[in-house]
Amino acid sequence: MKTNGRVGTTLWIAVAMLAALGNAYAQIKGKVVTQDNKPLEGAAVTMLQAADSSLVQTVLTARDGTFSVSGLQKGTYFTSVAMLGFKNFTGGKFDLADGKPDIDLGTITLSVADIRLHEVKVTGQKNFVEYQIDRTVLNVDALISNAGANVLEVLEKAPGVMVDQSGSISLKGQPGVLVLIDNRPTYLSPAALAAYLRSLPANSVEKIELITNPPARYDAAGSAGIIHIKMRKNKVHGLNGSITLSPARSRYWRHNENINLNYRSNRINFFTNASFNSTDQWRRLDIRRRYYGENDVLRSSFDQTTLFYPKSRTSNLKAGIDFYANEKTTWGLVYTGAFTRSRERRPVSSSVRNATGDIDSLIRADNSDKNRFRQHGINLNFSHQYDSTGKLLTFDLDYISYRIRARQTFVNDFFDGDQNFKKQEKITTDLPSSIAIYSAKTDYEHPLRKGKLGSGFKTSLVLTDNAANYFLHQGESVSTDYDKTNRFRYSENINAAYLNFSREFKRLSLQTGLRAENTNSYGHQLGNAVKPDSSFSLHYTSLFPTLFLSYKLDTNQTHLNFSYGRRIGRPYYQDLNPFVFLLDKFSYFAGNPYLKPELGNRFQVSLNYKRRFNLSLLYNYTRNMHGEVIEQAGNIFISRTGNISRLIWGGITLSAQLKAGSWWTCSFYAELIRNNFRGMPGDPGRTTGSTYGYISPNNQFLFKNGWSAELSGFYITRSQSAQFDKNDLFLVNTAVQKKVMKDKGIVKLSLRDIFSSLEPNGRILNIPNAQATYYNDADTRVLVASFTYNFAKGVSGKQKRNVGGSGSEEQRVKN
Repeated sequence: MKTNGRVGTTLWIAVAMLAALGNAYAQIKGKVVTQDNKPLEGAAVTMLQAADSSLVQTVLTARDGTFSVSGLQKGTYFTSVAMLGFKNFTGGKFDLADGKPDIDLGTITLSVADIRLHEVKVTGQKNFVEYQIDRTVLNVDALISNAGANVLEVLEKAPGVMVDQSGSISLKGQPGVLVLIDNRPTYLSPAALAAYLRSLPANSVEKIELITNPPARYDAAGSAGIIHIKMRKNKVHGLNGSITLSPARSRYWRHNENINLNYRSNRINFFTNASFNSTDQWRRLDIRRRYYGENDVLRSSFDQTTLFYPKSRTSNLKAGIDFYANEKTTWGLVYTGAFTRSRERRPVSSSVRNATGDIDSLIRADNSDKNRFRQHGINLNFSHQYDSTGKLLTFDLDYISYRIRARQTFVNDFFDGDQNFKKQEKITTDLPSSIAIYSAKTDYEHPLRKGKLGSGFKTSLVLTDNAANYFLHQGESVSTDYDKTNRFRYSENINAAYLNFSREFKRLSLQTGLRAENTNSYGHQLGNAVKPDSSFSLHYTSLFPTLFLSYKLDTNQTHLNFSYGRRIGRPYYQDLNPFVFLLDKFSYFAGNPYLKPELGNRFQVSLNYKRRFNLSLLYNYTRNMHGEVIEQAGNIFISRTGNISRLIWGGITLSAQLKAGSWWTCSFYAELIRNNFRGMPGDPGRTTGSTYGYISPNNQFLFKNGWSAELSGFYITRSQSAQFDKNDLFLVNTAVQKKVMKDKGIVKLSLRDIFSSLEPNGRILNIPNAQATYYNDADTRVLVASFTYNFAKGVSGKQKRNVGGSGSEEQRVKN
């Protein structure tokens, strides 16, 4: 895979020129301490315009209590310092002029507030959506319906985020999103990731970042961008935490329990989060297929109804400890574990008819799955802050292990057109797989006069071993089906390095970077008694430039932003496995060892007004896009992931934060998108595409005496994605909640999908001599009652850090 050397060279010449410009503006510095002269880490130091008290910039104090502010225009300012558990401080005015030396505000002493922590009440409310130069930030606490909800439900309310029936997440109409939790990938397939996010309560999350063009410090994986979930970090000394209970009812009962504990002392911080989720579901899938001969004459037809009865029990545990060796150095150790047992019954009814519509055969199938999933992860992290200017060195070592075991049973009874029994076919499978991921990374940040320079390195190694054992049953006799039995081993090593530069000018903010990634992979199909061995290897190096510009059109009210980024999408490990997996008698999934990585170039121009209105123009060009491709072999449909030669995608989005008095707030998001797919596997000249619209309002209502309510939903018009032509879809949710127990407890009742309208259906296109439609009906109307209790004791202390550096490898585990 070739890289564009001119782009990289030009980019870094520009960076060098900008860095050489230096800084003619002053730096404001100081230190914040307690009354007994102990440094305060995490205090918010805010610079405000003296003329109208408008906010200009906010920084947090370092571990030794120091802070540094740069990039301010000339003018008159004053300082405000705030810290939970302490009285606010407001300083006097000072002038900033060109050529003026650095300003030292000296030592600022904060006195302890004369109130207990549980008596503090927040009267203001954050916006659900905030905009930054390189990302959109969602404040989870800003929506009342998030109390008692799970993380996947929060994501479904995020502007531009869609979660389909299978749990796959797309961002602004594009799949291939990399999901990070505290800067660490989840290392899960779409379905497994959706199940994991359903098991995490929303109150364990502080904020969610939507990054369509991630900066160079992030892995280049994720062709549609990154969704970064930041878990809540408690800053209070002593023991504190929360408990959530969430029973729910749809067709069947389900429930979710969570406990979050944190204990902090001067040198040690211990934290743990444990959750349990039990979900029983129901879904019906209707498939209609029509087969044609010459001159489009109907040859036969196939109708199938499948009922899904999945049951899952998931336990999650995260536990860790931070050791503060001194004011500048911290060591941390984090364990994450997940254990899931699931089973699914899938009765299937199929009928095959001839050209005249008479039934040729009937098939009644009793299919079932039993799955077991185990995940263990260890992270060792370190950070050292060299001085008060912000020089910071971090490193992370990660080891993650997965053990997946699936057992399937397919029993098919065949009948003739008069429903006379003809024969029975029985197939059983044993599908064990293991994945081991090793990762090491280091990052360094170096402050400049009016900017920052960052650099880092990362290496990762992934080892996978997948076996597929198929057995044919003839009465009491059992034999191996060598046509489907296989074993596939895959290894992948990725080495990466990056540089990132940011700079503040009078009205212009700039951030640019370059990441290089070298990939080396090897796959080995072991074969069996009738299948020969086969192997493949792939080696390539790619460059990934990023550029962000933000220009202030007026006094901090209107910003014009531009961003560009190059991304890569690597295949799921199991998608490279060349052998066939059964879904039912007439539907298979097959891997593709010849999958190429997809490469995308993303551009975005946006206009932001008062951080409440955002209008964006988007354009994306992707080569070798990964898409689900349906092939036909007789009456069997085979689904595999293939490369689509080209995707051109563009459109316009609008986000708004609207308020009607103090009781009604509306977060509004809309997009109009045009996509164009060219070059299906086996048909490079075929082009398909569509124009579709999407709208998502979220209304928040605040009432007296702790009552609040929410009404939200979305509507998406008919759209097309590669071979899938999807009908329009809409969803409406509502919730009401009440604060109790002196605001330490929250009781909530919510109803998701009020009209039971979330029924994805459509057509499968571009299949030679065939037509196919699908229709889903599921128990998506869910009534949830939840209770959350928060407890805390003590005053504010050190802030927990984000850790983890295992890259994007976990995101590509698929079970």
